[in-house]
Formats: sequence, C-alpha cells, structure tokens
Amino acid sequence: METIAYLPGYLSPPSGFTTLAEKMAGYQAVHLETAPTPAEQLERWSQTLPDETHLVASFEAGLAAVRLAVEKRARSLVWFSPYARVDEALQARLRSLAWALEKGGVEGFVRIGAPLFFGSLMLERGEELVEAWRAGLDEAGLNKWISSLLDVGDERKWLRTLKEQPVMAVVGSEDVFTPMRYAHDVTEWIPELHGILVTLEGAGHFSFWENPREGISISRGFIERYREFLDGPAEWQVAEEEEAPPPLRFEPEAPK
Repeated sequence: METIAYLPGYLSPPSGFTTLAEKMAGYQAVHLETAPTPAEQLERWSQTLPDETHLVASFEAGLAAVRLAVEKRARSLVWFSPYARVDEALQARLRSLAWALEKGGVEGFVRIGAPLFFGSLMLERGEELVEAWRAGLDEAGLNKWISSLLDVGDERKWLRTLKEQPVMAVVGSEDVFTPMRYAHDVTEWIPELHGILVTLEGAGHFSFWENPREGISISRGFIERYREFLDGPAEWQVAEEEEAPPPLRFEPEAPK
C-alpha cells in the first residue's frame, strides 16, 4: 500500500488534511505536525517522513516538502497555495500583518488577514468557520511565522532538483496573499515539464479548505495517475464524486 504524507502550513486549520485523507481510500496516511517556520518544519519532518511517499503540502510547508521530496525519494507532490519566493510585494503583505499583530494581537491579525487569506464566498458566509480558525491562532507563533517568511528570499532553485517527482500546484482563483503568478513560478521552475497548475474557483489562499470537493477530486486523480504524468500530460483528473465531502471543519480533534 502506498503512503500519502500530509504537510500542513502553519496557518492551516487545526483539522489539517483530515477530510482529504478520509477520501483517499487505499492509501496509508501520515499526518505530520506543523511548526511556525520553514526551517523548523524541515528539521522536524526530515526525522519523521517515510521514504517513497506522496506528499501533500500547503502554503510555506511546500518549501520543506520540495527539499524532502528529493531526500526521501517521494513519488509526487501536491502543493496547495504555493510560493517559492518572498518578493517585495509579498513582503509588504507580511509587514502589514506584522503591524496588525503588533497593534491588535491575534484579533488585529485576523482583521487584516481575512481579506488576504479567504475568498469572497468564505468572507460572506463563513463567519463561524473563520472565527473557529482564529481561535486556534497563537500570537507568539504568528510572530515567528511572519519573521521567518520575511527572511525566506528566493527558494526556486530547489525546484530544479525535482527530476523524478511530478508536481501539481493548486491555487485559489481569488488568492490575494499569493496570487497566481507565485504558482506559475513553481511550475515553470520544475524540470522536464513535470509541473502542472490547477485553479480552484471561488477559493482564496485557503484553497483546499474553501473548495474541498474540487480539491479532493484533483488530488486523488493526480496521485492515482502520477506515473503517467512523468511521461507527459495525461488524462489524469477523475470525475468529481456525486456525494460531497463532509462539511468544512476547523476545530481541532479531541485529545486522545
């Protein structure tokens, strides 16, 4: 049985990729605990990530996933809301979040961050879900997250090492925090045309959690037929299920 390892970015909802893992029948799931900085994520996950897995990452966690994909001989990588460099525009958005966090704490961060992170549908109708996400945020962790990303610079060179791993970059059509061009960066730097870019309509930076139905469909199709993609573009995407996935949940799981 093949394994899928789930690598959530620091801002990911507490439920992580549980909804996706539940729909990936026939695969063993490994859920990795996140950390506030890419460096901490890389160090922690390099010790726990099994060899030869499929990787599913979100946000800045993809930076560690790219490097681990080569080290651990990963089979494929699905990267939601990807960015491999922090340019001046993204630095400006991060500094606005830092200012909001300094002046208003977590509440200030959410007030400024919500329009950057969520698409219009979530902002209009997902108030309870946004609030549940806010409840899981930690001021000290957010400070570390912002500071670490401001120091990231340009990490696109590591994408050149992905010679045996096909990559699917998934971006929300309404992502304001890291718009489409950051995902284009990722796919264009992957060798041998092994990168593909997919858009989730109506979603923002939290692309998978805002549009889980399509996120599940494209992830399953890509992972199930990843070998075909190594030989060139393939009819890899499966049809969507008639049954919608469980409702979006941000609350953490109960302690065991």
